[in-house]
Amino acid sequence: MHETRVFNVFNGFDQAYIYIWISKTHKVVYVGMTNGYTGTIGRANGHFNRTGQLRKRFNQYRGYEVNEVDDMILLSFPLPKKKEYMSVERSYREAVEYLVQKELIQIRGILNPTFDVISWVRDSPRIGNAEVRKIATQIVSSFSLSYNRL
Repeated sequence: MHETRVFNVFNGFDQAYIYIWISKTHKVVYVGMTNGYTGTIGRANGHFNRTGQLRKRFNQYRGYEVNEVDDMILLSFPLPKKKEYMSVERSYREAVEYLVQKELIQIRGILNPTFDVISWVRDSPRIGNAEVRKIATQIVSSFSLSYNRL
């Protein structure tokens, strides 16, 4: 039996997210963002289908299929319910995603076990925005505080 607990991360109707997939056993972290109607659970479908980016990047970094992972965890971080983060225009979400990934790369050596960040993120002209920087810092702080107990 496999038990999957889902609360509100499937709701993308009025919520955008930064999400982090993590496997401590396989020492990988993948950062992404979505404002899709089905939230982070719906976005997972795209990552784990045959041509999904997480699947491809995992195989590229580890040399074997993600199907062998039995400890993959999804962390979802809601973004502010503001037009900048929830609209079709994605530069604010991309900026937060970019900063989160860059900060995780910087701190990975102090976390145990360390990990490789296997996602690819796009630079954004919004990375200098004070609110964007604050949100990214809060996400990384929350991740860091939770990492040991995951």
